[in-house]
Amino acid sequence: MKKRLLPLLLALSLAVLSACGANNQNQNQTPSPQTGGQTTPPAQSITIAISGDPTTLDPHKSFNGYVFTVTNQLYETLLFRAADGSLQPRLATEWTPVDETTWEFKLREGVKFSDGTPFNAEAVKFSLERLANPETKGPGAFIVNMIEEITPVDETTVRIRTSTPFAPLLAHLSHPVTAIVSPKAAEGDLSKNPAGTGPFLLADWKAGDSVTLKANPDYWGGKPKLETVVLRVIPEAGTQLTELKAGTVDLITGVQPERFAEIENDPQLSATRFLGWGSMFLGFNMKTGPLATPEVREAIAMAIDREGIVQTLRQGMAQFGNALVPPTVFGAAVDLDGPEYDPEGAKALLARAGVTTPLKLRLNTYEGAENQQIAQAIQAQLSQIGIDLEVVVTDYGAFAEAIAADDHGLWLSSWGTVTMDADYTFYALLHSLQHGADNKAFYANTQVDQWLEEARSTTDEGQRKALYRQIQEQVQADLPYLNLYYPLSSYAKNDRLQGEVYPFSSINLDLRQAEVK
Repeated sequence: MKKRLLPLLLALSLAVLSACGANNQNQNQTPSPQTGGQTTPPAQSITIAISGDPTTLDPHKSFNGYVFTVTNQLYETLLFRAADGSLQPRLATEWTPVDETTWEFKLREGVKFSDGTPFNAEAVKFSLERLANPETKGPGAFIVNMIEEITPVDETTVRIRTSTPFAPLLAHLSHPVTAIVSPKAAEGDLSKNPAGTGPFLLADWKAGDSVTLKANPDYWGGKPKLETVVLRVIPEAGTQLTELKAGTVDLITGVQPERFAEIENDPQLSATRFLGWGSMFLGFNMKTGPLATPEVREAIAMAIDREGIVQTLRQGMAQFGNALVPPTVFGAAVDLDGPEYDPEGAKALLARAGVTTPLKLRLNTYEGAENQQIAQAIQAQLSQIGIDLEVVVTDYGAFAEAIAADDHGLWLSSWGTVTMDADYTFYALLHSLQHGADNKAFYANTQVDQWLEEARSTTDEGQRKALYRQIQEQVQADLPYLNLYYPLSSYAKNDRLQGEVYPFSSINLDLRQAEVK
């Protein structure tokens, strides 16, 4: 048991050391300023810590959480996912199937973009066609590439026809990459001059430092109570918590496991965690090198103590599971069997495969305390079966570039099934048509491709679930990816902030009814 826990405890100690060392003094106990016995109303301004800077404010030209965290405050989609997982109306108020490939949407009336342009059916057509257009070079274009035709029926009615029956269409239209943009503003540069229908407007953007939003006075849902929202870039998690305790930040996301109880016990703060849509996985490049050998992938999977990682390192901030999508997602096989932790069996498997040790491999990941902690644990555990793992930690851009190469090795990353439908993750990560896009494993299985196509083209939920079950069982046999765990979504806030809604992750943070009390 000591041998099993040692690599995990080493990774834990490194994480704790990186998290500590900051001033933990709680300065939130400063009383509200008072004048003549009357309490001064608090300023309706909050600051939210974000770990990275958005690279653009054009929602169609990115597929990155840092971008959507900001753009979701500026733009809106036709539908959105409520906290209970249901699809709810946003810019569309009703939707009805016309036939097996066509949906008709009734649009919200009296809505204008922030540049004054009216929101209407033509704007929906323009936005979704812009996202799909190869000239836009949108990495999220696959979300709408099944749409064959968009037909404005009148100002507030639009029909969307897909090339074949496509069951997840409504779910896809809730993804923030399908944001409806002002056609007029898009003639210019939306990356710096956004124009949406959202509750907030861009006030200022200091690249690498902060994005400041101000309430949209003409928002169709009523002007937000918050006058100003500052999203400040603070990469280091320990610094974020220090600023939260100091009262200079009002909300942080991705709370460190070892600090969660500390926040819960602070009377000025509150912390929330729940199972969202996320997965943390290890990817294998099946195209070339040692990882193209099935026995090597299986041995690596057997050498990693995934349940130990959940219990020892994530300390209640993760849930174990074998499927690539968490139980909250439609199509998840919650009872799927997976590789058992067996380092001796892993060594024997490498020997039978004729692998000479030490076997040198490289693992790419990107900045973040959790990624670095898990990468260190994997490195330590693989060393026990004779694998010398080089861990390369870079910013996200360099990471994405590294794993786009044909000769990359292992990579560690998280993934969110943002649409809450398994098609979103399985098609992107597993379909052979996604080589060069999100299928960085270069996984290719014609049977899985066929099942994926069938699952998205039938509206029979039972049939879809059965197909996704078959897909997940085949993936466990082929091992293009190893699911490590499902990270719990978490955030912590200063209790002066009230009314926020945090459904699944920071990109869904809803501040329409939020206020400072």
